Amino acid sequence: MKKQLLFLIVFILSGFWAIGQGNENFTNYPETANAYHDGTFTGMDGSSWSYSQCRGDSVIVAPSPTLGKKRNPTAKMVSGILHNGCGTISFDYKQTFSGAVNLDLFINGLLVKNVISTNQGTVVNTGPVVVNVPGDFILMLKQADSSNSGQVTIDNIIWTAYSGGPLPEPTNYPTNYSAVLSPFTINLAWTDAIGAQLPAAYLILASEQNNILNPVDGTPVPDDPNLADGQGALNILQGAQSALFTNLPPGKQYFFKIFPYTNSGTLIDFKTDGTPPAATATTSNTVIIESIHFTDKTFGNWILKNVTGTEIWQIDSIHGIDGSPCAKMSGYAGQSNVNEDWLISPAMNFDDYRHEALTFQSAYKYTGPPLEAVISNDYDGTSNPGGFTWAPLAATWSAGNYAWTPSGTIDVSGVTGAQVYIGFKYTSTATEASTWELDDIVITGDPSTGMNDREGIKDKFSIYPNPSSVKSLLNFSMSGKKEIRVISVVGNTVLEVSTDQQFYSLNVNSLSRGVYFVQVFIPGTESALVRKLIVQ
Repeated sequence: MKKQLLFLIVFILSGFWAIGQGNENFTNYPETANAYHDGTFTGMDGSSWSYSQCRGDSVIVAPSPTLGKKRNPTAKMVSGILHNGCGTISFDYKQTFSGAVNLDLFINGLLVKNVISTNQGTVVNTGPVVVNVPGDFILMLKQADSSNSGQVTIDNIIWTAYSGGPLPEPTNYPTNYSAVLSPFTINLAWTDAIGAQLPAAYLILASEQNNILNPVDGTPVPDDPNLADGQGALNILQGAQSALFTNLPPGKQYFFKIFPYTNSGTLIDFKTDGTPPAATATTSNTVIIESIHFTDKTFGNWILKNVTGTEIWQIDSIHGIDGSPCAKMSGYAGQSNVNEDWLISPAMNFDDYRHEALTFQSAYKYTGPPLEAVISNDYDGTSNPGGFTWAPLAATWSAGNYAWTPSGTIDVSGVTGAQVYIGFKYTSTATEASTWELDDIVITGDPSTGMNDREGIKDKFSIYPNPSSVKSLLNFSMSGKKEIRVISVVGNTVLEVSTDQQFYSLNVNSLSRGVYFVQVFIPGTESALVRKLIVQ
């Protein structure tokens, strides 16, 4: 019964296929259940196709493979060796569950299309993607991000044969090329090129130095989104009009150029004549002051205060962002109950920073009083928080039905003091008790001049070697206990230890290449020492 209508169309149009078009509708794909497997099957072209971490219970036209999320190895579908080259290719895809689609299509190992979707259950067709690769080729569909790409169902891959001649180079460069800053990221934006020959895609080259060389025709440049080594590259398809470099260190200038191109592989043809559009940007000095992502399924050094009722803040292990742990509070236990419960940050010294900002994500369901975000510089960190002054913070909150929603960037720089606290206050009544969830709480700021130069702290902490790929030695000139946290530029604590020694050997070979912040807290003081660490 599988796709009989499609077989009929194929039979009727067999002469059309004979002149150079291929199709894969996964007639022989064997998975039908909700369990993820690796395996092989015979494709419609007769070659052996392979798949990793795919399931088969959510279809477009049965059977259809669904590529998994957070799978090891990363979920993918790979063809056998296909013949007669590839001119254009298209396929159907569907966001299977709540996680957004972020799927890459590769031809002979080169990324030719990235597809995204945030509309669960809707089938989308890519439209024809220009490839122009002669001879034998292999296609692969693979999750773009092994951690965050949502489950995606694919079907009905159709490709045309190579037409016999490459497209000429693009007629024009894109316009309005610019670099826009946000903490730890640079977003490049442009208006697509126009003219007689449109680009298939754009190559963006990045460097710490103003020394970017033009690419060479016939030599593709692979993606290198990590600028930790001072250089990077991204291939962005026509129509996207933006690209993002992330995990960038503070206070560093970067240079960018953009080159439109047609074709791919050995036929790739870059436009390099004239003056390629260029942009530059210097990242801000923003650092992470405090953050919590609940990935270790604890509240860390955050403060829990149960004022009224028996229900308390808890860790939900699976319902956070992209299935990660999160904080959860509900006043419902068989019935609605009166509750007041607080989740409060550790004390933060805002006198050491400028431009402080708060971001978080929230989700909720059921009726009840709204969750509140508040800030105080007179709370003592131990008592009932109701007896202190808390100023409300304006945030964007979830609209309900457990929809995770970013708060937006909340300016908290108007509050000063050596002991500042940010709190989340939950309340419920005997008739209404909503359930609230929080995740990815991050407070950032730009270090002030003279930060950490107080007596007893100045020049007492160094890291060597830096950059490092294996180990770095932390050297302290002061005695006593030191609490050490290694934090990524997006606020994730990747290591937390304490020592009372003068030297501490920090093993970094398990960390991904990039920029981190090492924070050292000295018990009995309000300040933290902050140093940047680059892992190569």
